[in-house]
Amino acid sequence: MALDDIREPTPEELENGPKPRGDVGAWLYVLGGIPIMILFFMVLFGIVNSCDTQNVMIHG
Repeated sequence: MALDDIREPTPEELENGPKPRGDVGAWLYVLGGIPIMILFFMVLFGIVNSCDTQNVMIHG
């Protein structure tokens, strides 16, 4: 890509700021991935805590 191919933003674009491009993967990660990771760690720590209260050793 040559430097001549880069287009200059118009004054309207500069005033309004950047707009999201609608990247589906990013939205799925934020709306789905982060809550799933939180749920995963809550379940994991819950299992570890329940094993700890019963004195069951979890081998690493």
